[in-house]
Amino acid sequence: MRLYNKTNFMRGLLLAGLMGLSTAAFSQLGTGQWRMHVAASQAVDVAFGDGLAMAALKTGVIEYDEAAGETKIYNDQNGLSDILISCISYDAGTKSFFIGYDNGNIDQLYSDGSIVNIPAVKLASIPGNKRINSFTSKNGKMFAATGFAIIVLDPAKHEVKDTYNPFSVPKNYQSVVFLDDSIYALHNDGMVKAFANNPLLGNPNNWSVDTRVDVPALDVSYQKAGVCNNNLYVWAKKETYGADSIMKVTSGGLQEVIGHQFNMEIVNFQVVNNKLGVSFSDSYLLFNEDSSIYFGIPSYSNPAPEMRAVAYDGTNYWVADHKNGLVKYDTFGTSKIISTEGPPKNDFFSINGHDGKIVVTAGTIDRVSLSFSLPGAYTMKDEDWTLYDKSTQSLWSSGVWDIGTAAINPKNPEEVALGGYCLNGLSIVNGSEITQLYGASNSILENTALGNNMTCITGLDYDDDGNLWIVNAYSSKILKVRTADGNWYAMSNNPLISNAYASELAIDYNGNKWVGVYGKGLMGYKDNNTISNTSDDIIRVMQTGSGSGNMPSDNVTALAVDFDNEIWIGTDNGLAVLYNSDGIFSTAGTTDVSRILVTYDGNVEMLLGNSYISDIEVDGGNRKWIGTAESGVFLVSADGQEVISNFNKDNSPMISNAVLDMEFNHQTGELFIITDNGMVSYRSDATYEDPDYASTTVFPNPVKPDFSGPITIQGIKYGSEVKITDAAGNLVYKTTSNGGTATWNGKRITGEEVSSGVYFIWTAPTEGKGKKVGKVVVIR
Repeated sequence: MRLYNKTNFMRGLLLAGLMGLSTAAFSQLGTGQWRMHVAASQAVDVAFGDGLAMAALKTGVIEYDEAAGETKIYNDQNGLSDILISCISYDAGTKSFFIGYDNGNIDQLYSDGSIVNIPAVKLASIPGNKRINSFTSKNGKMFAATGFAIIVLDPAKHEVKDTYNPFSVPKNYQSVVFLDDSIYALHNDGMVKAFANNPLLGNPNNWSVDTRVDVPALDVSYQKAGVCNNNLYVWAKKETYGADSIMKVTSGGLQEVIGHQFNMEIVNFQVVNNKLGVSFSDSYLLFNEDSSIYFGIPSYSNPAPEMRAVAYDGTNYWVADHKNGLVKYDTFGTSKIISTEGPPKNDFFSINGHDGKIVVTAGTIDRVSLSFSLPGAYTMKDEDWTLYDKSTQSLWSSGVWDIGTAAINPKNPEEVALGGYCLNGLSIVNGSEITQLYGASNSILENTALGNNMTCITGLDYDDDGNLWIVNAYSSKILKVRTADGNWYAMSNNPLISNAYASELAIDYNGNKWVGVYGKGLMGYKDNNTISNTSDDIIRVMQTGSGSGNMPSDNVTALAVDFDNEIWIGTDNGLAVLYNSDGIFSTAGTTDVSRILVTYDGNVEMLLGNSYISDIEVDGGNRKWIGTAESGVFLVSADGQEVISNFNKDNSPMISNAVLDMEFNHQTGELFIITDNGMVSYRSDATYEDPDYASTTVFPNPVKPDFSGPITIQGIKYGSEVKITDAAGNLVYKTTSNGGTATWNGKRITGEEVSSGVYFIWTAPTEGKGKKVGKVVVIR
């Protein structure tokens, strides 16, 4: 996050309660509600039935009703029970779609949108792999091939009917298919079979090994099976790229029908339209059984698609595309990408924001090695997303990857700085276009001391004058600046931190810079407002040990500056605060940081103990939102003496407890939370003030009988005493605004619900004259 000018940094408070779930547009997201940000990309499977095309995404399902022209996304915020989807299949008998998950969970999604969860596999006390690899519908049953056994489901009763374990020990079953009077189950090392109508298939003795599918070589595993025109086929995957095969199961064993002559990697195999459907790395082909090509779906996008699966509706082919999501392809060669609202991709690493605009980096920066990730970055303003990646930016055609940090220029929000670990580590965005690239060849940025000829930019922040401050990791001078007029300066350096890895960057209200240096502690830098003159600069380095800084750890993982100009420091071993942040530069030696001590059940403990702190955000009420690597998000009081709430996967719509980064949209009060499983957000009651009352709104209005959440008054002056009166002027309720927002629970001061009527809202700020700011209609 970046810091705002203190005179404009209005205060607020986030509501700690959970009020419901939503995936609608933000204008419909109520205070206390959550939503999940899912891109209609990274599709892994697809199914068609009852006029609906359903594509399984990494964290949701996209539904497309072609007749109605309507698109909908389901995720765990609006009905699905889980995330990390593995497969999807249609059951014609119940007109429902079965959705499988990596952890064994199963959802049954009906055409009318209702969803039934079948959690038996997920909840089973079985160690190891429970992944649902595929579904097969047969004779009113749904067969799930899982990572340990074959599960038989009753679609009408939403329950597990039986479990088949042909070996008495777990096997990773990939497919269940039927041919003639037999059931076949393919696992990574072979195939088993049994008489399909045997009522005792739960007994391993009623299964036998199909010796036609011999035990594969050590570098080969079986991945899928299918039946086409009364013939049985399996996909054999080899570790060598491009050496996979589709094999026909014959009386004499396996016979290759589609092999490595195409020199392309097979990513999936299925039977589609009575043909052998093969997904290659960038195309999809349907083969006749004589190995001739029947039909092909070529590349239809740039960059090339990654077609993972196809469903056929009798006329059109529906593609699960890992790059583009759900795609319709007809027999005339016309393709249509089914677009939805939301981020361009499902890759999230870091987030920053300013004045209602956020920027998300989709790559990653690893301290140890390069990952060469190419997802790029995206911005969002007023729910409109803009993608910056290799396909949209000509300057990124080569030499740019691992984009992991970003900042927005407060003097010109159209300018965004993006940092990465690559040949040209700094990119400057103007509007929708990247206009400048900087690296060691055209600026004072340095390549790393590691000898890899790469520039590693791990931290970016603009100050209030529009100067861009840059953390240039692994360089002789890790802190650099590009001024608003385009000049470059390298700041002085303490030899202790030269050539070290540094990442976290914050600028306080006195203009001092704070940089977290891995293994070296926290650097404070005072340039005395003379950027071009480094001779008067002061550097302090705080490390572990009393008198040396007393840091919890020398590995700084998060930084934030609060309203009192105190520096909140997160490490991989807990939390600390530097209270006298400016005084450290005016005294000799090093000032120690402080651990916050709290009383819990009569015991004095350190706040959050030795938790790995991944991010710290300060809300408008000076409260701290602390993200952790394992325990979700904590909301603590301004001084840290009280833990107000802990949002985690067990008690909230958080999709993971591993928080990577967070950021507020202070205009709306929405807190964006990036986790290792994706991004969610929570609409709080924290917003900046509107001293002119030009944007005052009350919502919902009217308040209908079925509404149970808070009534929100937004766009008022900071520190207002808010009073609610009835039409006769009688006081009904009073509260104090949190920054520019106050909430009312719809009850009287005494706790009873108010009756139907019109209620007036008055504010009286701590300074200045009060005024009536609105009214709300309550219907009981």
